[in-house]
Amino acid sequence: MSSQRLKEAALPLFAEQGYEGTALSEIAKAVGIKTPSIYAHFASKEALFLEIYRDVMRHELVMLEEVAKEKHGTMEAELRAFFYKVTDFGVDPDVKRFFQRAIFFPPQSLAKQMREEMTTYEAMTSESIGAILGQELDAVQKEKWIYVFYCLLDGLSLEHEIYGVEDFAKRRDAAWEALAALL
Repeated sequence: MSSQRLKEAALPLFAEQGYEGTALSEIAKAVGIKTPSIYAHFASKEALFLEIYRDVMRHELVMLEEVAKEKHGTMEAELRAFFYKVTDFGVDPDVKRFFQRAIFFPPQSLAKQMREEMTTYEAMTSESIGAILGQELDAVQKEKWIYVFYCLLDGLSLEHEIYGVEDFAKRRDAAWEALAALL
């Protein structure tokens, strides 16, 4: 049994049931071990959850780096690719759902630490967006554009859970059009 296998088993459980709704015994059962054996790899349920949280943030940053490396010809085309990549909730759905739950409903005992780590993640993401925006916008315009981007991203992450595929696609397209109008 490896730490990685435990994280792979725990991720969909945490994604679906949340931190509070997932028992270590369920994770142990999913990998075929007894619950106390988890402690050979993680000091606590909190430690396991935090490690998955950090893995998910790294995964998202790698994905964004891949988009940043692509060349799309124009700033707007690059931003569009970036926007559609981060709002593609069909790719790695457990990862996306885990991230949503962790951000919107962090475990109380970890909330402060997770928000601090989210601030670092968001700063790195904002830096990527700022690099794409380049010299086209001044600092105030960049900041406002990035704020609107995050508001739309947060809203779309919730709407993805509420609406069907077609309705969500319309909403995502409308959100992009509104965001592009700010350029």
